[in-house]
Amino acid sequence: MSSLPPGPSSSRLARPTRRTLLGAGAAGAALLGLAACGSGGSGSSDSASAGTKGGGKSGGKETRTVDSAKGPLEIPDRPQRVVAINDFPMSAIFDLGLTPAGLFNAGEEYVPQRDLERWRKIPKVSNGVGGAIEVEKVAALRPDLIIGIDVQANLPYSQLSELAPTVLLPFSKSKAPWRDMSDQTAAVLGVPTALDKLKGRYTQRVAEIKQKHADVLGRVHWDLLQGGFDEGQWWLYGAGSPIGGILKEAGARFATATQRLAEQQPVSYELITAKLSDADAIFYYTTNDGKPANLGPKLFAQKSFKQLAAAKAHHLYGSDYFLPGGYEDALGVLDDFEKALTSL
Repeated sequence: MSSLPPGPSSSRLARPTRRTLLGAGAAGAALLGLAACGSGGSGSSDSASAGTKGGGKSGGKETRTVDSAKGPLEIPDRPQRVVAINDFPMSAIFDLGLTPAGLFNAGEEYVPQRDLERWRKIPKVSNGVGGAIEVEKVAALRPDLIIGIDVQANLPYSQLSELAPTVLLPFSKSKAPWRDMSDQTAAVLGVPTALDKLKGRYTQRVAEIKQKHADVLGRVHWDLLQGGFDEGQWWLYGAGSPIGGILKEAGARFATATQRLAEQQPVSYELITAKLSDADAIFYYTTNDGKPANLGPKLFAQKSFKQLAAAKAHHLYGSDYFLPGGYEDALGVLDDFEKALTSL
């Protein structure tokens, strides 16, 4: 979606296609609602190292100090025009039911259907799909807060900081970025408990799936994969990846390749059989139209892939939430996983 490998983290830093614009005034007005329901500036979520640290005034306006990857930063107590320069804070803002003033353009086909209509209307601040952040586009939106993550490549941080306080969340320290970046974004926006209902729903869904589908969970072993970005290669995801973590919490058992892998890695087509032969089922990444994402169609067309036991049994199950950006995405993963379990 950078210098990271195109796994659950980086593919959200460099992904393909997106949309039309909404006036910044209307987007800013939506964030007024967020500020109004905020806690006024203290507190942070359990996992959020980007929490608040007190208050003050700047230019006559109330401020708070938050931690960021660049150190303590003074921000408006009630930000009204927030620009999300990465998909993770974007997902959190959407999960909060709000609309940012501007967004990084990571590709329309990767936006969940539930967010697609409003996403299309928000001004984009990158140079095309997956491109560099353009300072001029950000400046035109007159932001009072900019939020990104610390692993973004070629980020014009000093120039953005001249426009507005720019908080970079510590993505590089996170093992579950969909959870941590969401909690930290909510804390930065001054509403650290606003995602609690979604957290509760997630916990409840995990428990429901484990109980309802215990038999299938006990006998089916999964491999997790993405079509890849380079010719002749695909991506294997491990039990310790974000998608692996969600499915593991829901009771999934993994086949050998996914079980042995900590996070994710590229794999050549020559190793399709060696890596995936003992999987009873495969869970893979799709675009929002349900088609295999990236070079997935080429992977699935390989003779060795078609001969896999999981492929012959038609036990291939896709999800456009495979690279989750927030709590709603994680819930989407669970819904798609349950559909797969039901069919098995």
